[in-house]
Amino acid sequence: MSGAENVGLTTAEPELFDNSTDPESLNIGPSLTRARRLSIERLERVVREYAPTHIIATVSGGRDSAAEVEFAREIGVKIDLLLHCRTGTGIRETTEHVVDYYGNLGPNFVVADAGNAYERYVMRKGFFGIGRQAHNFSYRILKADPMRAAISREIRKGRRGIRTLILNGARALESDNRRLNLPETRFDKGNLWVNIIHDWSQGDRDRYLRLRQTPINPVAVQLCRSGECMCGTMQTAQVRGEAAAIYPEWGAWLNDLERRARAKHGWGWGEAMPKPADPRQIDMFQPMCVGCARDDQRDDRSGDTT
Repeated sequence: MSGAENVGLTTAEPELFDNSTDPESLNIGPSLTRARRLSIERLERVVREYAPTHIIATVSGGRDSAAEVEFAREIGVKIDLLLHCRTGTGIRETTEHVVDYYGNLGPNFVVADAGNAYERYVMRKGFFGIGRQAHNFSYRILKADPMRAAISREIRKGRRGIRTLILNGARALESDNRRLNLPETRFDKGNLWVNIIHDWSQGDRDRYLRLRQTPINPVAVQLCRSGECMCGTMQTAQVRGEAAAIYPEWGAWLNDLERRARAKHGWGWGEAMPKPADPRQIDMFQPMCVGCARDDQRDDRSGDTT
């Protein structure tokens, strides 16, 4: 049976939220009731038109992906694979939370692990630099490539006719740039991505997670980010300092890596590098880096990478 036949969206049930149970919803962007309805309509349309054979949900350890997975399960989406990307740059406790909770939800759960790719790259060529271009290159090495390998291994298995639909938690209201430019769906390397909570405001998301009593990653509570990808291309020195103070094991690891890389290449984490970027390395589609897009709006960083 195909993924399209297994989605089973429960559109006929009464609304979970209305103005009586969620009186503040109308004050924060679209009401949660309306946002939920738009999400169901979007997913129904995508499934009808694309007819996926498999549905994959991505989970980073942040609140957006927590809402994405919770909502997909609530409305009856048959998830064939839960996928978490471990970049090797982040805080260990985030992956531990994801594995402990999402690894026991029921669907097949896989960690797309970049291993020590970050450390190897940094010691070979230096840190990625800062800014959007540097982040794009980091994203490909640390997330996109491991994710595609995991999907090929777990889902495609060399077979033809596999159509994967990937759910993610990107929200148009995350920033002004996303509100104007974020597409609801996009094809990328044979996969169709859909932003299942595209229309939700931050207030909608947080209220939903509270009402559903969804466990939240303690790192996300402390840092207001998943803490999984801390590659230095978008994070500020303040973010690093806060993370290192709360999670000294991560801070000590990064300090040691930076000391060795700076001695060899001359620049550190979160610093611009002297070499210009190669435009051929840039891939602007980064559906699993929602928080980084928010950081880019707050901190107009510029920098290049090789």
